[in-house]
Order: sequence, then structure tokens, then C-alpha cells
Amino acid sequence: MDMSLVTQAVAMQSAQRQEQAQLLMVKAANDMQKAMINMLDQGLANAKAIPAPGTGTVVDKSA
Repeated sequence: MDMSLVTQAVAMQSAQRQEQAQLLMVKAANDMQKAMINMLDQGLANAKAIPAPGTGTVVDKSA
């Protein structure tokens, strides 16, 4: 009977460690997604406006 309690305790510790590992993986994935969103947001904030159609197609030699 003592052996079954020991095996149950070991199994519970193993399950707890597995859950902790899964939680850490989910947190890491969430952090990576947040970093990607922040990077895209900064890129869009610093992006230049699209030039008007026809801009830059003709060279003005008189300038």
C-alpha cells in the first residue's frame, strides 16, 4: 500500500512538471507574438507615405 502512494506522488509530480512546461511554452509563444506585433506596429508608425501616382517618373532638368 505504501508503494502505491509513492507511485501516485511521483505521477502527480510528473504531471505537474509537464503542465508547467506546457505553460512555459504557451507563455513563450505569447511573448514572441507580442514582440512581432510590436515590431510591425513600430514599422508601420515609421513607414513613409506612398508617393502620389506619377511622382518620380519624369526628371526635371531645369531644377
